[in-house]
Amino acid sequence: MTPVELWLPVGALAFYLYDSVQPLWQNELLFIRTGSRWIVAGDSRLRRWGRRMVMPNPLLPHRPQFKVAWSPDDTRRTTDTGVAALLPLLRPLGYLCTAMLWLMLLLVPVCWLLGAGLILLLQFAAYYLLVIAALVLVFRRRQTLGLPNRAFWALCLDALACAPFAANLVRRISLRHGLSGDPIGFAVAHFDAAARQELERVIRSRLDETQAGEPPTPDRQQQIAQWLSRLEHSAT
Repeated sequence: MTPVELWLPVGALAFYLYDSVQPLWQNELLFIRTGSRWIVAGDSRLRRWGRRMVMPNPLLPHRPQFKVAWSPDDTRRTTDTGVAALLPLLRPLGYLCTAMLWLMLLLVPVCWLLGAGLILLLQFAAYYLLVIAALVLVFRRRQTLGLPNRAFWALCLDALACAPFAANLVRRISLRHGLSGDPIGFAVAHFDAAARQELERVIRSRLDETQAGEPPTPDRQQQIAQWLSRLEHSAT
């Protein structure tokens, strides 16, 4: 294997992993849909520029993920009803994203064993066919996915200019869609007990970090306790 052939698969996977990382502020978390249930992601020891660098499972690019911001001062009590309609629309796209990822992973043994030959070119062609199929699918559903024309063409530019980014189309679209309303209310309505307990644990950990620098007043402590009890009571 020549140095060029070595860096080709490594570079593709590196770009994909780079695009998979989500920087989160202190009061931000990821709600991730996994099959029929939800999980929470937000813990990470790696920090850059004041944010946590969180990477959801890189082998599962078909999972929609939504960035949420929590606050005890949030007075919203509505939950997001648009997510239920979004999830089935993203499912076919998830299959294409998974296929793209496995084609990227196959680059490593192909380049190692066969070098940059005809098989590698055919693999590239298959990958770009998947990218084009995914973009056509997104284009046809762009209105129901909540993608204005400018946002769609921005996705196209990223996916075609840097092909490894295309494997994250489900994540990119769901992140852009986001969750409206109160994230705690959403968790109470849609999470199972284990996910609610994990959410409570992560939020308490973040609050402890914040309070270590500046302890809250008694009134603030009571407000936080009442706010967290919504999750605590629903998880029992």
